[in-house]
Amino acid sequence: MRIITFLLDTLFPPTCASCKKEGAFLCEDCVRAFKKRKIRPRPSFVRLPKEFAYMDGVIYALDYAKNPGIQAAIQQFKYKFTRELAAYFADLVSEKLGQLSMAKNGKIILIPVPLHPKRLNYRGFNQAEVIGRAVGERMGDRVEIIPLLARVRHTAQQAKLTKKERHANLENAFILNKKCVHKFEPGKSIYFIVDDVCTTGATLENCAKVLKENGFKKVYGLVVARAFK
Repeated sequence: MRIITFLLDTLFPPTCASCKKEGAFLCEDCVRAFKKRKIRPRPSFVRLPKEFAYMDGVIYALDYAKNPGIQAAIQQFKYKFTRELAAYFADLVSEKLGQLSMAKNGKIILIPVPLHPKRLNYRGFNQAEVIGRAVGERMGDRVEIIPLLARVRHTAQQAKLTKKERHANLENAFILNKKCVHKFEPGKSIYFIVDDVCTTGATLENCAKVLKENGFKKVYGLVVARAFK
């Protein structure tokens, strides 16, 4: 497998999603150019009570609007299916998790936003799950990925909808995955719903609603980038 990868990289070298320079899917110069903001000791997360009824906060690595490089990378990841970019996203998300005071003790449970089987078959992978597993590889035993949610409705793509339409589009789209609910340990873990981008928060909110209605006390969003609207 390594030989095949080497040959492919030699014949078709990876190109930076942002600046198009050959050598990596996201080059070091573009990664260094990201405008990061450390989480202050208090609050330890971004809390938006007026915007979210079910989520307790959203953790994001980068501001989408201020980082054109991450915009290009996420677009390529989602629509050109360059799953290798997940490694770079996981570095950013893991760094952010490491700054959270509330995550220094206790188990971190990552819950990928699920795709409908039709969308999964088309794309070939769930971008949220790929990012979550890459984060788990970096953070070791502190992190566990549990698919606590399932998607039961095939919905229109969120990108082309207004904020109100996005929330309506995802209503009743998710249910609790009963195959995994036995792993739920109230009060012993911190739960994060993982996705690539949070724009209006409709996806995370509808996921969090299912969890809250099934007894989860604290639920946060965890994304690579936050696009404020």
